[in-house]
Amino acid sequence: MAHSFVPYALAFREPIATGAGAWTRRLGAWLRVEREDGRVLHGEVAPPDPALTPEGLAAAIESGPCRDAAFDLAALDGEAQRFGRPLAFLLADRPRERVKVNALLFAREAGALADEAARVAAAGFGTVKIKVGAAPPDEDVARVRAVRERVGPAVAIRLDANGAWDGETALRVLGAVEPLGIEYVEDPVRGDLRAVGLGCNVPVAFDAPTLEAGRAVLHARGADVLVLKPMALGGPTATRRLAVDAIEAGLGVVITSVMDSPVGVAGALHLAASLPGEERAHGLATVALLEEAPVEGLAAPQGGFLSLPAGPGLGVRLRERAP
Repeated sequence: MAHSFVPYALAFREPIATGAGAWTRRLGAWLRVEREDGRVLHGEVAPPDPALTPEGLAAAIESGPCRDAAFDLAALDGEAQRFGRPLAFLLADRPRERVKVNALLFAREAGALADEAARVAAAGFGTVKIKVGAAPPDEDVARVRAVRERVGPAVAIRLDANGAWDGETALRVLGAVEPLGIEYVEDPVRGDLRAVGLGCNVPVAFDAPTLEAGRAVLHARGADVLVLKPMALGGPTATRRLAVDAIEAGLGVVITSVMDSPVGVAGALHLAASLPGEERAHGLATVALLEEAPVEGLAAPQGGFLSLPAGPGLGVRLRERAP
């Protein structure tokens, strides 16, 4: 089999501010594997770093979990193509045909954020995720309150601070928004989350940067929810093992993208569709944040759901360039 990496630089429609920095473009690379039987398999390398440089991408292509994720996804793509079934059927006997997804909200000003929330709720999204931590604490409280007032109690609200707060700030903000009914807060602080979890009644989620870190939090019961990104954890195979262990232990599991292209998102979607237990909204409605990606096969979310690609294997393919 011959393989090659195709680097890309994809612009976001608008800069995306997070507590970890602002995304303005997504650097990554598609893995393309050509088999002797003529099948073409795909994977992706997309390190979860808003400040990623071309040199950093080159290093990630050479070694590390993102490279592992690309080859794992391509191997699953090939095996599923061989059987003529969508990739999710390799991971579970009866995967879901579609997966709930949350909508990401980014507006800085409270009124604009509430307007954004109203638009996605009208489009059928039942869960929204608000990036916090980049604004002053009181401003974040006002932003969350404005969203709840606009969308009412039926829409679930998630917060993601990307570890931007210290413990005191986290407890102050979470104490203020707790009456608003928050599904969970992701990474309110860097490091041990237990003090935050014990100090408020808002469930705490841990975005696992590595498999080892995810397992450590699982074993210590250091969070209520694990947020798992297969791109960062070596691919769908290893990520699913951790996810199933967490679900069986009573933790919530949410699969999210890393703002990658439809190749990586499709792989995460197949994984999410295969998970047992309670149906949750996953963080996979991110492709539309990119200006454009030359990838076909992944439909846009409809009514707050993302459907599995129809074709065998991964179900997406790179658009062939004209000669």
